Amino acid sequence: QGYLHVIIGTHGRAFKYTRSLSPNDAGAGWTEAEDVGAGLRQTYIGLVCDKNDVLHLAFRLWFDDQTYFPAGNYAALSYMTKRPGEPWSAARPLVVAPFSEYSVFRHKLTIDGAGRLFLSYEYWSTYWFYRTDYRGARNAVMMSPDGGLTWRFPNNNDLSLP
Repeated sequence: QGYLHVIIGTHGRAFKYTRSLSPNDAGAGWTEAEDVGAGLRQTYIGLVCDKNDVLHLAFRLWFDDQTYFPAGNYAALSYMTKRPGEPWSAARPLVVAPFSEYSVFRHKLTIDGAGRLFLSYEYWSTYWFYRTDYRGARNAVMMSPDGGLTWRFPNNNDLSLP
């Protein structure tokens, strides 16, 4: 519909979201900024808007819940959506870091002409042994053919437009 969307990020706090009051017009004013996820520790914004005006957001999310690492915090490459007129969805971890403590995913979120979402990432850890001893590729791509409901690694057939 042409509305302008802005996600404002801090390092490790909830993102703020605002939308223009008029389509294609930044000067007509903005909605009051709202938390994307109250209490979430979000960093590194990846945002796209699909043809149905659904916002898709990928980001790093910090956890202290000891689910995967009982002695430390950990990061997860996570995903949320916002449908027009609705609140933001709950955060959904897609990739949990293989190590606790500081991690970065260096991710990019994009959408193709068929509306499929593609999320590329390259995992990076502060642990030196991972950076120096592991010789394999750290880059990966995930895709969602259904607007973020399901995610998977693409196959060769997914790399051409339907």
